[in-house]
Amino acid sequence: MPWVLKDFKSGMIDFNDQQIYRDLGVPIGAINKKRLGEFKKRYDETPPDADKFLYGSHFSCPGYVIGFHVRQNP
Repeated sequence: MPWVLKDFKSGMIDFNDQQIYRDLGVPIGAINKKRLGEFKKRYDETPPDADKFLYGSHFSCPGYVIGFHVRQNP
């Protein structure tokens, strides 16, 4: 489930105000242009012989997968 709202500070939310919704046309890591620039820079600086990735935290990272399996019943 993607994050739909981007306003988490207001005391009251007007769901008719289009400014409270995030742009679902871009991934969560691309919402902030500065952050996206840092991801792209890291991607471009990755050596050619290494696996390149844009977003480092993803459900397929080994640590997350191992943590998930440790909590499963045998």
